[in-house]
Amino acid sequence: MNSGRALLGVRIGSAAAAGALILAGATLNAIDRDEPGMALAAAAGLLAVAAGANFRSWRLAAPLGAGSLVLTLVIAQFNARGGDVAFQVGGLALLFVGGVCALVAYRSFAGELRRRADEVARLTAQLGQKHQAFVAATSDMNGTRPGDTAAITAGIAANVHADFACCYLTSADGRRFVPQPPGVGVERLRPQAVNRPHGDAGPLLAAIESRTTYAARDENGLVELVSYLPDGFHLQSVLAVPMPMDDHIGGFIVLGRTGGQFSEDDQRLAATLVARAGTEFSSAQLVAQTRHESARYSLMNELVKEASGKTMKEVLELVIRRGSEVIRYDAGRALLFQPDNTYGSLDGDAPASEAIDGPLARVRDGETMLRNLVTEDEGIYCGLQPERLGGTINEALTPIRGKVGVIGALCLGRRGTSGFSQQDISALDDLGSMSGVAVENSRILQVVTGQATRLDTALDALGEVSAALTTVTEGSKVLEQKTLEAAIRVVDGTAGMLTRTTSEGHQVAIMAVWLAADPSGTVFQNGQGVVGATMLSGRATVVGDLAWQAELASPPDLAGLEAAICTPMLEEGQLWGTLSVFDDKKREWTADDQRVLATLANQGVVAVRNAELYEKNERSIWELRNLQEALQAATSTLDLSQVLQQVLAGAAKASSAQIGCLALDDGGRLALKGGFGTDHATAEKLALDIGGDICRRVMESGEAVMEARAQESRAESPLNPRAVLCVPITLRGTPLGVLFLANYQLGHAFSADHRNLVTELATQAAVAIDNARLFKDREDVIFQSLVALANTSDARDRYTAGHSQRVTQYALMIARQMKYSPSDQSAWVRLERGARLHDIGKIGVPDEILRKPGKLTGEEFEKMKSHTTVGYNILSALKMLTDELVIVRSHHERYDGKGYPDRKKDDELPLFAWIVSAADAIDAMTSDRPYRKGMSLEVAIDQVREGAGTHFHPDVAEAVLDAAQNGTLKLIPQESVNPDAPAVGAFENPTG
Repeated sequence: MNSGRALLGVRIGSAAAAGALILAGATLNAIDRDEPGMALAAAAGLLAVAAGANFRSWRLAAPLGAGSLVLTLVIAQFNARGGDVAFQVGGLALLFVGGVCALVAYRSFAGELRRRADEVARLTAQLGQKHQAFVAATSDMNGTRPGDTAAITAGIAANVHADFACCYLTSADGRRFVPQPPGVGVERLRPQAVNRPHGDAGPLLAAIESRTTYAARDENGLVELVSYLPDGFHLQSVLAVPMPMDDHIGGFIVLGRTGGQFSEDDQRLAATLVARAGTEFSSAQLVAQTRHESARYSLMNELVKEASGKTMKEVLELVIRRGSEVIRYDAGRALLFQPDNTYGSLDGDAPASEAIDGPLARVRDGETMLRNLVTEDEGIYCGLQPERLGGTINEALTPIRGKVGVIGALCLGRRGTSGFSQQDISALDDLGSMSGVAVENSRILQVVTGQATRLDTALDALGEVSAALTTVTEGSKVLEQKTLEAAIRVVDGTAGMLTRTTSEGHQVAIMAVWLAADPSGTVFQNGQGVVGATMLSGRATVVGDLAWQAELASPPDLAGLEAAICTPMLEEGQLWGTLSVFDDKKREWTADDQRVLATLANQGVVAVRNAELYEKNERSIWELRNLQEALQAATSTLDLSQVLQQVLAGAAKASSAQIGCLALDDGGRLALKGGFGTDHATAEKLALDIGGDICRRVMESGEAVMEARAQESRAESPLNPRAVLCVPITLRGTPLGVLFLANYQLGHAFSADHRNLVTELATQAAVAIDNARLFKDREDVIFQSLVALANTSDARDRYTAGHSQRVTQYALMIARQMKYSPSDQSAWVRLERGARLHDIGKIGVPDEILRKPGKLTGEEFEKMKSHTTVGYNILSALKMLTDELVIVRSHHERYDGKGYPDRKKDDELPLFAWIVSAADAIDAMTSDRPYRKGMSLEVAIDQVREGAGTHFHPDVAEAVLDAAQNGTLKLIPQESVNPDAPAVGAFENPTG
């Protein structure tokens, strides 16, 4: 500020000095002048001032100064009054200096004024931009209706000067971002819905999820949102702005410019506009939700009134019946959780008791589960069955909350594709709370009326467990747990433990419930704790106060427990194991307690042993079924690769192998033909590198090898198998290859049964492999014969010679551009075969039509068109052809449905048929015909561009244009047989 004031002072001083000097100089210059000389003196003074003002240019200042001096001397010569010339010359000098000072002051003031003017212009421009941003940020979105995504998106694009814009909103279930058409500048793109990331996300979606703006410098920033970027689509700047709605991300808007980058002001304006859009969307949703909430709370009050005085089952049925007025569902069921980690249903349709696992375990932890598109194999709890085999339903599981926590689950089911969403959770929670009140009231009623006594409970529990223990299908572990939990419940204990006799005659703990420290695996010998006492005596050991009998207090660790009872579990008079129950308080164990536990223990032994035998039989049946399925699958196809994979999968499943490999002899060396449990390269390394010695030994000896390691070694690589089963695949005494199976964990050794099963499978598979090889050889011969027939058809007309080969090459060029079927190489084989055989039906067209030099008549053209159906009829009897038949019949169809023979259109034909159709048209347009000359590739490409969406599939046409532009689609040279033929339209029928 001080420097500014000093400069202002200098400017004012320079101006004042200039004025004073000019005044003084004019005064001296006018001394003793007569009237005529006064005018000349004024002129001389002006010349002096002008010379001073132009002092920087001496070429101009010197003549002016000299003119002023000469004029003064002339005036002095002719002045009648005379006067002092020295004063007059001094006045000129002062005028000169005054002119210099005036120039300095003028330039200083002028420069400052220009600087101030520039600053004012810059501030005006900034204010204009700020005003534009303010108007855009505070306007009413151009008067758009709330929730009008198209208008809002277009308005945002216009305000930030974007050439490309697309709005994405979160789906109802919150799992995906869904594009909202039509957008701005998206005509050549097909935006697709994208799943919201969970960890491994691209940069754009990761930025959106973190609520930050994503910026990119070209169109490649959109690869997460579109499946294909055309070669001609370019952007120089991309911006993705998250759209917050309340406390979550409600979507985002993608903006792009074809020229220039988005500035920081553009990004701030875009963020403001998108935030406003999110607020508008959220407000529209909130209004609709408020109306729904009002109706919902009104219904809840009615439910409370109707539920008064009803039983638990009646109230739950009422909630499920009236709950559909709050949230749409087609069926419902209430499940109640039991203390033994099971659940039951009140409607009688579901099993009496099932273990709580999977989704119900999460509901028990207080979480509302939304399960959409659930199959019957995944487990359906609401009682709603899919309408067809393999169908799905949508299901919501919400906790029923009581005073002590979650006591059950309310399960609601809905058919159709509209699943439950996050917006339904509030209504689901209310229904769950209502159900919880009903259950608690019912329990209080049961206590008040005294409907159950301790004795009734014990007898009922014993009856239920007795019935359950005779069911072998539940598995031995489940029955062991049920036995233990039932024992604790019927004698009102606190904890329990089961042991089993080992081969050495000891007891080992196999299960424990509610003990402070898990004793599983603990070995008990004679005399150790209550278990050891029972082992010695062979009868129940009863301890009412462990403090008085400390020698029985361990093992196991019974910290916090004060009483124990242990009863033997006998099988055919021999000690099978022991059943122990503990209590956290001193007590007297009654004779009834001992009798109930003894009965339960003996029933438990029978049930568990039956379950073990059942499991063993089930395992054998499962292994045999896998063998049968593998053999059936291997013999049901003649495709060699499928046969090999089916054999390998069946062997691995039947033997419970982690890794499986199948290798066949190939010129004296083993070549991997299939892998199970890992990818091809890893399977080759594990089987033929690490396990190569074993495989070669089996090939040389023709005998199976089965090995297993008993102990783990730290020095050993984790990729070295801990158990190996390798069997030969032998046909008529000659090894064809090997089946290599491996496990990499100790304790998972293969058994003799596994060896026998896999050996039998390999023996049967050898025949299937030999048959598949023979079939493949026969298939190759048949196809080569068909190719020869197609070549014969082409050769009948010199104008179409080589046509099928060229169409095949063009089809492969287009397919490579489209990245067709990258994971299924057999699809490429079928595409190539179909293109090679597409005109085989011309064998049925008369020579006079094929070789006619002029245009065809309408009748002749109809006969020519019949080659599509003739070719189809010739090949349809061959089961080896699938996609090829579609290509042969439909390669003259048009995308608009005006082709022949079936007038197929749009997506009524698979993509490979449209690829061959385009390839056939390209070769037809670029080849000479008797009635016209072949086009250049450039003209043919223009015809494809014009025919996109009418003659050709749009995506195929786009790929043809891109391939031609990047050079992957090139004209296949051919000899012109009629260079003088006229040029006609590309798609004119050759009829006269």
